[in-house]
Amino acid sequence: MAVSAARGETLKEFLARMDRSADTFRGMTANLSQVQHTAIINEDEHDSAMVRLKKTKDGLHGYVEFNDPNRRIIGFQNRELQVYYPKTHTVDIYDLGKHGAQLDQFLLLGFGTSGKDLEKSYKVRVTGTETLDGKPVTQIELTPRTAEALEYMKKIELWIPQNASYPVQEKIYKNAQDYILINYSDVRINSGLTDKDLELRVPAGVKKNYPQK
Repeated sequence: MAVSAARGETLKEFLARMDRSADTFRGMTANLSQVQHTAIINEDEHDSAMVRLKKTKDGLHGYVEFNDPNRRIIGFQNRELQVYYPKTHTVDIYDLGKHGAQLDQFLLLGFGTSGKDLEKSYKVRVTGTETLDGKPVTQIELTPRTAEALEYMKKIELWIPQNASYPVQEKIYKNAQDYILINYSDVRINSGLTDKDLELRVPAGVKKNYPQK
């Protein structure tokens, strides 16, 4: 339950805080719960996952392992994303360089993101201050600046604690009615991840699909 907090944070204060934290961000681990809402059939699809993210000299590397019943494992690095489906023994491979507008969704927006980077890609607005799970949070609204990005998401809302630099809640609007709501828990920043911790290993003989081709 969210209620009004005592003090609001200005956009300038928020962006400066994100700039400071981005300089020291090296990686994170967390658990997430996700609800994907489809309005036309009024249906919610629930997922949970374990997340790992690491900043390297080549960019961000990530690993997301979703649990049953919709089990899948996502790995991304060097602007390539792979989604492995154990039940069908297939892996979908995407070139994120060709569809950069989708990249922020895969890279867990808000983790290690500077205020300057946010302003470069989005129109940023502070929409309120709340208390969420007993902590004061700043609620941010992001609207993509490019037409390409707007094809995939109309806006994003982030709930970021005032004593931290990462979202505890994120809502991605695909359009006016359909959205993905994500909640993060047990977040650990700069926990010493190795390259092996982010390696997506698939069995031999897996069928490879390239949906963009």
